[in-house]
Amino acid sequence: MSKNFHRDYADSVGHFCQSIPSSLGISAQEIDTYFRACTLCLWAVGGGTGATGGWGGDVTGINQIYTDRQVKFSPAQFDKAISYYQANPHYTVGVPEFFQKLAGADAAAGTTYSRTFAEVQKNLLMLCAAYDGAFSFAESRRITLLYDQLVQCCDEAGVPAAPATPGPGDYLGGAPQPSRDAGKELNDIMNEFSKVLHRDNRRNVYDDFFGAPPLSKNPGAPGDPMSPLPVAGGAPETEKEASAGGPAAPEEREEPRPTLEEALAELDGLIGLDVVKKDVDSLVNLVKVRKLRQERGMKTPDMSFHLVFSGNPGTGKTTVARIIGKVYSALGILSKGHLVEVDRSGLVAGYVGQTAIKTQEVVAKALGGVLFIDEAYTLTPENADKDFGQESIDTILKAMEDHRDDFVVIVAGYATLMPRFIDSNPGLKSRFNKYLYFEDYNGEQLFEIFKGRVDRSDYRLDEAAASAVKDHLQELYEDRDGNFGNARDVRNLFEKIVSAQADRVARLEDPTDEDISTITVEDLKELMDVPLRTAEGEEKECENGVPEDQGPAGGQ
Repeated sequence: MSKNFHRDYADSVGHFCQSIPSSLGISAQEIDTYFRACTLCLWAVGGGTGATGGWGGDVTGINQIYTDRQVKFSPAQFDKAISYYQANPHYTVGVPEFFQKLAGADAAAGTTYSRTFAEVQKNLLMLCAAYDGAFSFAESRRITLLYDQLVQCCDEAGVPAAPATPGPGDYLGGAPQPSRDAGKELNDIMNEFSKVLHRDNRRNVYDDFFGAPPLSKNPGAPGDPMSPLPVAGGAPETEKEASAGGPAAPEEREEPRPTLEEALAELDGLIGLDVVKKDVDSLVNLVKVRKLRQERGMKTPDMSFHLVFSGNPGTGKTTVARIIGKVYSALGILSKGHLVEVDRSGLVAGYVGQTAIKTQEVVAKALGGVLFIDEAYTLTPENADKDFGQESIDTILKAMEDHRDDFVVIVAGYATLMPRFIDSNPGLKSRFNKYLYFEDYNGEQLFEIFKGRVDRSDYRLDEAAASAVKDHLQELYEDRDGNFGNARDVRNLFEKIVSAQADRVARLEDPTDEDISTITVEDLKELMDVPLRTAEGEEKECENGVPEDQGPAGGQ
């Protein structure tokens, strides 16, 4: 692999991504992840010697495989990932989802982007195979296998045929030729391949693909997408800046942190959640007394500030977690108190060795604040012994230990499922010993939440509409089942009513301000059963807006 491999890789993948329709939503990071997995799979059969430790490559090489956002393997992570492929020689990297989507789009449009990508993959992997100075037949077979998988996907999808670039068999021939300089030949291949890409030299690929300004003449200057990017926090820096101190990055303006009184007032202002508010008050009192004991030289037992939030969706768990961060910051437990919200998809990757790295990146963003993991029980699915979620849990537990003085984790999920998650690992059980239970909102509280949305959005309910919505929400609460969404259901109802109101107002010839801002019972007919008042003032039940005493002919 040449010393400029990163540039070659980023140039090829970046130009390819620039060429495909943006509507497909395929990111360079998806491609990077796939190429790293392919490279590990390839190097596991490489049989390298010396510096590469018996493999076809090393951690320095794998860390060059990125476009605009570098992901760094540690030596231990690299060894673990490549050892997995070596221990499972029949395991290979499957066809990624983004490629299947690309092939499907090609088949529909008559284009050949997916076949071009297969050529990109083949040529870059041949370059990777020469990293240790040798290109083995085992590596040739592995490249051919990975390439053929993509070609087969194209064939099955019906993608039109396209010219192919030379493959590994064209350079190795039918018998081993150890005297050949595989590295030089593969660099020549890349030179030929660049012609296939038809790069326009008047433009820089990064301008369009990454939305960045033209590269500065000063490498590593702000805005330069080729400058190294941080993985675990800190500002990007070039090698020269790292050794010489470099120019200081502009300081980000921090928002003023709220006082304890302001944070608790925000909590008290939330509708319902009486039990949660009481528990938070007790926690604050415990911390205050603990600090007093420390100041007076008394012994203070170790205390865990990590929390378990249990309850149904829409009960305000994320909002309370954000306030907890502010409370902890005001009490001096956290230096920042910000919230980083994530779920399984933000922590667990689809390839071996990637989950720990992905989780470390999330942890790095949350240091000094709160890491809020929603639906945490999905990290420990039942009957999934080899699930990557456990790797994420282990990484988080290590971070909780390493940064115990400035890092808090709050896990959340259904009350019936969270105990299984906590009991799945002794480390979790010992660190999460404080539980806050979020009860469902009752009908009256749901109506208060609805009125809050109405007021904040500059609408108003007329009397009949207010009564109908209140009755509907009370019935929704009383008939709730496992799909009950609490405040989420209120939000959905409000959005539907606003849409219905807009349809009604749009039909008016010259609507007044009051027409535009008022929600009437007419806007509810398609959404709920509402009582309509007759001329005599009597209430009659409506179903879908039709009074029960009116037949199909419409009445009297």
